[in-house]
Amino acid sequence: MAKSIYDEYTEAIPAKLLAEAREEIENAKLKTKEAEKVLKRVKEAYESARIDPGEAIGIITAESFGEPGTQMSISKDEKLIVKIKKKIRILRISSFVDSLMNKRGSYKLHDTEILPLNDYDFYVPSINQDEKIEWKKVTECSRHVYKQKLLQLTTASGREITATANHSFVIRQANKIIPIMGSQLKMGDRIPVMNYLPEHCIKAIKLTNYLEHVEEQAGMLSRPGTRAEQIPNKINLNKEFGYFIGAYLSEGHANNGQVSISNMDDDFMLNIKSFITGLGLGYKEEINSRGFALSRDLKVSSSLLSQFIKSACNSGSRNKKIPDFAYSAKEEFVAGLLRGYFDGDGNFHANRKLIRVSTNSKKLRDGISLLLARFRIFSYKTKDRKSQYWLLIPYKYAPLFLQHIGSSINYKRACLEKLAELSKGFWNNKSQDYTDMISGFDDLFHKTAQKTGMPTRYVNNFTKRQKIGRTALFRYIKKFGLLAKEKNIDISEELNIMERMVNSDIIWDKITKMEYVDYNQGYVYDLSVPGLETFTTFEGIITHNTLNVFHLAGVSEVQVTQGLPRLIELFDARKQPSTPRIEVYLTKDNNKDPGSAKKIAGLVKETKLGEIVNEFSLNLSQFRIELTLNTKKMKELSITDAYLLTTLKNSLKNINIKEGKAQIILQPKTEQPEIQELYQLKEKCRELYVRGVKGISQVLPIKKDNEFIIICVGNNLEDVLKVDGVDPTRTICNDIFEVYRVLGIEAARQTIIKEASEVIKSQGLDIDIRHIMLLADVMTCSGGIKGITREGITGEKESVLAKASFETPIKHLISASLVGEKDTLNSVIENVMLNQEIPIGTGLPELITKVKSHEKK
Repeated sequence: MAKSIYDEYTEAIPAKLLAEAREEIENAKLKTKEAEKVLKRVKEAYESARIDPGEAIGIITAESFGEPGTQMSISKDEKLIVKIKKKIRILRISSFVDSLMNKRGSYKLHDTEILPLNDYDFYVPSINQDEKIEWKKVTECSRHVYKQKLLQLTTASGREITATANHSFVIRQANKIIPIMGSQLKMGDRIPVMNYLPEHCIKAIKLTNYLEHVEEQAGMLSRPGTRAEQIPNKINLNKEFGYFIGAYLSEGHANNGQVSISNMDDDFMLNIKSFITGLGLGYKEEINSRGFALSRDLKVSSSLLSQFIKSACNSGSRNKKIPDFAYSAKEEFVAGLLRGYFDGDGNFHANRKLIRVSTNSKKLRDGISLLLARFRIFSYKTKDRKSQYWLLIPYKYAPLFLQHIGSSINYKRACLEKLAELSKGFWNNKSQDYTDMISGFDDLFHKTAQKTGMPTRYVNNFTKRQKIGRTALFRYIKKFGLLAKEKNIDISEELNIMERMVNSDIIWDKITKMEYVDYNQGYVYDLSVPGLETFTTFEGIITHNTLNVFHLAGVSEVQVTQGLPRLIELFDARKQPSTPRIEVYLTKDNNKDPGSAKKIAGLVKETKLGEIVNEFSLNLSQFRIELTLNTKKMKELSITDAYLLTTLKNSLKNINIKEGKAQIILQPKTEQPEIQELYQLKEKCRELYVRGVKGISQVLPIKKDNEFIIICVGNNLEDVLKVDGVDPTRTICNDIFEVYRVLGIEAARQTIIKEASEVIKSQGLDIDIRHIMLLADVMTCSGGIKGITREGITGEKESVLAKASFETPIKHLISASLVGEKDTLNSVIENVMLNQEIPIGTGLPELITKVKSHEKK
């Protein structure tokens, strides 16, 4: 293979990464074109994960370093678009995070509660550097108490987001997407709003997911003990069903036993009738007058259908919402829903050059806006003085609306066709986008104009202003392409950037309002998402997550006992804390480098065989166990094949051990081993110690006070201090008996003071440190550690009354009475009990005066 292929990537990819890629390519014996694809993908992955100067360090291949508790989160009322089990749900971020933490717990780092989510399949819409929306897995969630004002941003399209001032967003700069702190944004800056919702669609739903107290027989639902008409349990998500849901949302009403839809148009009603008869239900029509004009109501008497509609869509004009299944539904269902809704409430104005619709329900309006994004149709949100929520769709989107949604009402369809025809001039002739403008392209157009010979005066205006409308960009791409073809000039790189801009899945929406609002609702919340670290709110605003932590499986155990339970542990001098923890400080050579910190963390953590084996296979035909090794994990932990083989031979007796390619074979030496013996050996191997410090089950490198430290779950201070790179003079442990055993009683005394002080401060209390010091002195003055318990400090007292003053007084008094025990009243407590001077301080000395005798004269 020609060396020049790798030369093209020497500046784009780090040398080490390029060398690894080259080695893999040559081992696989890839052809030139295949190798180029691999190198291009490596470059893309590297650029996606790279940390630019000034950017908060984020998750890199799900393991990164950061500073938690940085007060960067969004309001509890913000809603998320989350895919759970392949179905999209709209959830309030507080409900989503709180329910997970209540179920799984969390660990506290600084002021932030964090919960890893690697074992859950939660996905959110995220943006990549190609400005495309893709589903990305959520790897962590967080919350922390916040009592300051929040920053509320409003965009030109009427979208809002409320976050802490230090929460980070993303902007477009130098043709890249980069993070920026909310407090650094200014009026006129543009933030991304999603204009495309990618979805792998579900084809049908079951009504039993929305109904209670029903029975299914042969696919039909009924309600026991009633005469309710049966309806199918499974309903296909087709255009007819979608039209019915849209018609209900615009013109419908549901009560306990009936669904009614009102409209005078024959074609509108025909679509409803078609769906109802398809369910096997009947209907009746009524013509009536409500004081303004004649109206026609189509009524369906079905308690099952009515309760399904109320459960999925709610009832009442202010409460209606898009059913959750609609966001995950097939496109034909979504198109039918939107057609039914706009046929009912929508207005198509050729003269005003827009499509609009209004509703009393904000949830419904926002849901319709999100469904329009399935077809790349962008809408503007507004609210009038009568509290009506409006959606406005510019006529530039009329062709997409006509193609994907259309209308069943003749006059509306005719107007829509006229709008679509008008939009051709908008795209191909001179026009101006007021909101859909793209920024952050530097001198891209100026340089391209110079290359192609186009007069630069044509591009100077939007180069200086750093904003160009999407339709204008569309026209310039065609102009530049024609000029380059005529003059045989290569501008492929420039055109690729422009095409990426024009075909992006987002609208760069201008900030039109910024204000700080009061927030007295407790927690604020955040998510962690790999890649560009972005997620999308229900409003469609794409925001940058700022929760950056290094994590391994089971890291939630880092959570430390706090409050009263921790004080009881300390002052009772319990032998084992419920959450043993060591804070490992590193030497100066290692504490600034995340790579070194990660390497030392690998040396500290106890590694068991199960962690570096992908699969334990039982070969019953040959009575042996075949271990498939995770070579990547072994490389990260610096475990060589030779080291592993030696460890296994030393740990497993009477076992034949053979080494293969990325595999180890274990076979008992007994002539006729039993199957049970193999299973026992397999389970034993999983827990076999390989390397690291025994007792340290998890490690968490974090950045603290401008240096990297390692939080360890577990307890083995003595061996941790022996690890190369660990600073033994600063490393601390929360187990007072472990500190006493390794470092002595003075260190244990200091640990008691430190741990108790931290607990008290974390509860917002202010106690004089001398009180804590006195307790620590009393607990350690004998040269050992004794708890303030009846068996500890109090149990050693000689005074009967002193013992009785602490706990179980009757027991001590009776025992002393039975043996005639004497109390000399030498200490404080017993003298206070008897209301007499205590024998310390001024109560200790006795003054004796010699008085001269006076003889009688």
